[in-house]
Amino acid sequence: PPPPPPPSDCSTFQDNHCQGDNIVTPSSFEARRWFTPRPGDTDYLPGFQHYGSMVATPFIRYNAARTSANVTVQAVHRDPTVTFSYTFGTAEPQKSPTKVFTSATASGPVGVTVTASDGATLTLDPVDFVFNAPTVKSRVGDYRNGQKGAIVELFGWPHADVEKECPFLAKAGYMGVKVFPPQEQVMSTEPFQNALNPWYFMYQPVSYRLQGRMGTRDQLRSMIQTCRKLGVRVYADAVVNHMTGGGNDANPHHRNGNGGSCTYWPAKNTSAGAAGSPYYTQDFAYLNGTHTNLPPSQEFPAAGYGPTDFHCERALNSWTDPLDLNAGWLTGLTDLNTEQDNVRERIAMYMTDLLSIGFSGFRVDAAKHIRPPDLAAIFEKLARNMGGSLPDDFISWLEVLLGGESDLLMCNPNSGYNYGAGLANNLTAAGLSQADINKIKIWNSGYPKEPEKGTCTISKVRSAIQNDDADQQNSGSTSRDMGNAGCVLIKDCSNNAQHRSFEQELFANPPGADDNDNDYPIRMVLSSFWWYNGSTGIPDGKSDCANCKDQCAGCQSVSRESAFDDSSSGYDKPGYTRVHRDSGIISAMRKWIKADVGTNKTSRFSPSVAV
Repeated sequence: PPPPPPPSDCSTFQDNHCQGDNIVTPSSFEARRWFTPRPGDTDYLPGFQHYGSMVATPFIRYNAARTSANVTVQAVHRDPTVTFSYTFGTAEPQKSPTKVFTSATASGPVGVTVTASDGATLTLDPVDFVFNAPTVKSRVGDYRNGQKGAIVELFGWPHADVEKECPFLAKAGYMGVKVFPPQEQVMSTEPFQNALNPWYFMYQPVSYRLQGRMGTRDQLRSMIQTCRKLGVRVYADAVVNHMTGGGNDANPHHRNGNGGSCTYWPAKNTSAGAAGSPYYTQDFAYLNGTHTNLPPSQEFPAAGYGPTDFHCERALNSWTDPLDLNAGWLTGLTDLNTEQDNVRERIAMYMTDLLSIGFSGFRVDAAKHIRPPDLAAIFEKLARNMGGSLPDDFISWLEVLLGGESDLLMCNPNSGYNYGAGLANNLTAAGLSQADINKIKIWNSGYPKEPEKGTCTISKVRSAIQNDDADQQNSGSTSRDMGNAGCVLIKDCSNNAQHRSFEQELFANPPGADDNDNDYPIRMVLSSFWWYNGSTGIPDGKSDCANCKDQCAGCQSVSRESAFDDSSSGYDKPGYTRVHRDSGIISAMRKWIKADVGTNKTSRFSPSVAV
């Protein structure tokens, strides 16, 4: 039967809200899967392909030497009687979902197409292999094969600009560069809080396709290969705790009756543009699905997630309750149920894809909202996928904002929710070696004011530090208190000199270090951008209100500027700050990594001198 007409008032569906200590979405919600429109439906878009009928995800496992890779495509159809055929690259279709590749049989990325016996098809993004990533060029300096060094965070830099910047980063002596979330993410033609596509939309994943706001998978691969050939490692920002916010999805039928009026808004799109994936949430919806005749639920087909892969909806009201920290919907973001093995497998596969395309590691966003045993299980699966251990030059750092909960989160290993010794014990129990555990760092949010709170139960070898960070740039942000020991350049530094002094201290004499040569081996420098017109948009052109199509009154525009500027010497304004180009910061960093030891160069960096 056709779906019932919408209610005449402004009501919306209200269900799947957690009751008591329950955190699980009921199994009955699986009936709401397959909400995606099919070809011929009114709301169908080309990027939806046949996700209304089927999903498919490739999984990779390497041998111990990482010279061969076993690729298995897991495909599911709404009709369990349907069968599949699989096409890898230019080979003939095959019935087996598995194929083995080596550098001899796959010298580049391999496309994958899945065809169902009812005619439905999915063309997946190509699969990359770690054995095709260029070797990281060796450079003078105490990098310890990627286990020590400075990483520049290029906030809001498109991949193409990062690629242009890598020659400078190599000459300066930076070990690596971190890019912000590279996965497909929510985008909009309508302002949110007067900003068109604010920066934090990058932290609302639509899928794990590497088709993010900062560039396509091809642009990302090109950048990584260029940087590695120059000796610069590349790191990702991995968002794996959640997907998009409730109501931020591809459903064109949303409304909200709060505030005395009924407000409607259109579908969101994605950073993949016309090839954008479908994605749905349960919030602010009022129409049943055309084919399910049921309300929408959490469904992200291109990531392989369905309704029961998420926790039921729960407000995150307590920062001291482990249940809330783990299962609460952080600022309304749909929270993945990482207790489930299939969710852990999918996250581990995303991380495997990141390493396969050439990333040397990643930051784990919102790590304190994923239980320590779940994180340990995910890293164990990642190590298994990579041949039984993590790569020698791999590192990861987990974002664990301590706030006033340092005892719970770090200093009391028996708290039941501990990312210090507690997580280390979980990693050991999961089978990781001590060498691999040392590669998994905790980003020390106690630094620089109270660094001991980030190292109370772990070695400082497992602590990563930073002065200025992207999260703290928001006005009113209170998630990290640096007191008088640090400052945020675009918000509360007195001047450039004050900020520079804190960045130099990061390398010369960081608070809490007993052995500056070995403590805190991973140190980050943020290069960001200045806010425009009070907007939280990015100057990459995608926050320019000329792109606005809906509810544009009051839109605070951010014009496009080039992130790359080879004439910059750092501390630029307006636009991108390019702090990492400051010679004083570079000089302190080079001294720390001994970049000039045994050479006839001075310790003060000159960009005209090759290193």
